[in-house]
Amino acid sequence: MRWRNIAFMTTVLVFILSSPAASQDWVDIKDPMELRALHSNKTFRWQQKEAPIVEHYRADGKALFVYGERRTLFTWEMKGNDQVCVTSERGTDCWQYQHSKKNPDEYVKRNPSSAHMVIFKVEDGIPQF
Repeated sequence: MRWRNIAFMTTVLVFILSSPAASQDWVDIKDPMELRALHSNKTFRWQQKEAPIVEHYRADGKALFVYGERRTLFTWEMKGNDQVCVTSERGTDCWQYQHSKKNPDEYVKRNPSSAHMVIFKVEDGIPQF
């Protein structure tokens, strides 16, 4: 019983000590110019369940969401210094962004109201839509 408690406490301690180090790998983006540049003629890519997701952002505030065969047009706009809000027929969601210190093309976006988080890669350029 005692060894099990020691093993459990050691595991908890490792997680507690490694959490701050992991969070230091991401840097908040709080500059509206940097957020606008991140969404101007850029493509976001990540994997969700069995299908890839792709988002194409035009500099004029229009965007295209692609999930499998589904394509949805939406708009995006800046909100304050640290959020980008996207609006489609489903409503509006706002996101805060961070970039990776290790991988310059890797980002994370978090929805502050739902705590939903997505890690994605960014590419220059978009198709016509």
